[in-house]
Amino acid sequence: MRRHRKGTLMQSPRQPVVERKPALDKFKRLKTAYMKRPPPRRPLKILSLDPSAGLANNRVAIDVPNEELSPGPCGARIRVVDWDAANRRFYAPVDLDEDPILMGGGLDPSESDPRFHQQMTYAVAMRVLENFEQALGRQLHFLDARHRRRVLTIVPHAFQGPNAFFDPNSEAILFGYFRADEVDPGPNLPGQTVFTCLSHDVIAHETSHAIVHRLRPYFNEATNTDVLAFHEGFADIVAIFQHFTFPKVLEDQIRKCRGDLQQPGPLFELARQFGYATGQGAALRSAREGHAPDPTEYRTVLEPHDRGSILVAAVFDAFFAAYQARSSKLIRLATGGTGRLPEGELRSDLVPLLAQTASRAAESVLRMCIRAMEYVPPVDITFGDYLRALVTADYDLFPEDAIGQRAALIEAFRARGIYPSRVTSLAEESVMLSGDSTASQLTVPREIITTITTNGLFGGSAMSYKHVADALRDYGTAEEQVASLQLEPDLPVKVQGFHPLFRVGSGGRVRVDIVAQFVQTRPQTAHERRQLGGLALRGGTTVVISEDGSIRYITAKPVPGEAPDAVRPLDRLRAFVDETDARDPSCAWLSEDAFRRRMVARSSFRAVHRGIPQRHKSSSKSGVTKP
Repeated sequence: MRRHRKGTLMQSPRQPVVERKPALDKFKRLKTAYMKRPPPRRPLKILSLDPSAGLANNRVAIDVPNEELSPGPCGARIRVVDWDAANRRFYAPVDLDEDPILMGGGLDPSESDPRFHQQMTYAVAMRVLENFEQALGRQLHFLDARHRRRVLTIVPHAFQGPNAFFDPNSEAILFGYFRADEVDPGPNLPGQTVFTCLSHDVIAHETSHAIVHRLRPYFNEATNTDVLAFHEGFADIVAIFQHFTFPKVLEDQIRKCRGDLQQPGPLFELARQFGYATGQGAALRSAREGHAPDPTEYRTVLEPHDRGSILVAAVFDAFFAAYQARSSKLIRLATGGTGRLPEGELRSDLVPLLAQTASRAAESVLRMCIRAMEYVPPVDITFGDYLRALVTADYDLFPEDAIGQRAALIEAFRARGIYPSRVTSLAEESVMLSGDSTASQLTVPREIITTITTNGLFGGSAMSYKHVADALRDYGTAEEQVASLQLEPDLPVKVQGFHPLFRVGSGGRVRVDIVAQFVQTRPQTAHERRQLGGLALRGGTTVVISEDGSIRYITAKPVPGEAPDAVRPLDRLRAFVDETDARDPSCAWLSEDAFRRRMVARSSFRAVHRGIPQRHKSSSKSGVTKP
């Protein structure tokens, strides 16, 4: 309304409606998915060694992939189910997404809180799984016999007893708890309850068993003296190298030993609390031998843990050489070029630099050890096979070897009497695996190669796992390929697995390969099954294939049989079973059914960790003890 000039009121003309532009949303970014997505990592508190080191200087926080968790904790690949069979009860599962726990970065370490036990087993297992994935260049999933995805179950208080083991049948890691020795408990209280699930080393060791079983499921069939020893030694290597991911623990050791990591210390000990609590007066095992390498031990030490310690010592010799080569420059700079450290404590700025150097050297050697798993045969592994895989895996990505890491590794194995079979010398080019020119092209359709390398097993393509496996099997059994792959033409072939590898080598070079495993099993007579204690007669071949279809590396183990080329493996297998029987006096008391399956029973992780009756005792100078 407006007033007329004579004072009368008149109606205002209707104004056109003008739409106002909305004000600029200055906080639009807050509404995007980028801002709403959860952080990629989750910090969780653990004990870096085990409770015997105390709680004050033993607490560390590690970060693990942040996945959607339900109480347990239960994730997509690892779940914790806290069932106490001895007391027949479930302990309340921890919810890591509860506000107080989430804000505190996880529960504080506690020996008496089962929720912390659940948190620690989950965190350490996830860290081990991540280490494998970073080295292999692919994501790992636990699978059943039909290659369907399963979840690895962790039971922190599964039973009463001084043991912990991985059970392949239930795909579960079972941890025991027990009373410490009353007479010689070491740093433990006499008779105190010791939880194996609170030992970082035990958790990492058992998780490594589960992952190795996922990669090579027939490595728990004891077909020679090295098979079970490899499982134990490899799991120890992973567990001890994880100590080098804890900066505080590493710096303390470097400060005490003044940069000389070859001195004994908790950094190289495994399961210290377990060893003392069982009255052994020392850690369970150590990466340091305490004496010069003795090549006779490889011929005489037969107990899996003791024999596995030979492998551990050889790998750590290579690590020490790598650390020495990397740290010598730092020490020369810190000493004005003399290379001789002055008396007293190390300079405060030198300790973290040496710790970083040691951590990088440990990471390099550990990744080499894990990558080598892609180059080993699918059955009947020996330490010599593993040496060839180690050298090949490292050369494949880093051919220059600037610090001589591969040469140090070969020398460490040679000093312990470990040699690959069928090599003419210990030169690097002789030890490495080689391809076969007669099997130079993969003749399966190109779309299958694309399915494996770019889309994974089931992504982006209508082809199923079975279709790809059938195509690979047809290739492996073709007349022109079967001899090159060292397979038996008259036996069926099983494609044990196949997957792509995506890795980055020196100079940023990306390597894309496919790894396929072919396994054959020969039928047995009733007499053979009884004679071999239930062991199957298996052979197999691992093939590393380039993305263009050409074969790069082949490693094979023939099927033991009566054919001329297979007689020697069969005789060696029979001799091994006879030797194992001779060391086990309980054979005389076994029932007929138990006798027919005695080798299968001895190969279980539970039996190996418990130990074989009257097992071989290594020399006391080795400094290595057994569970």
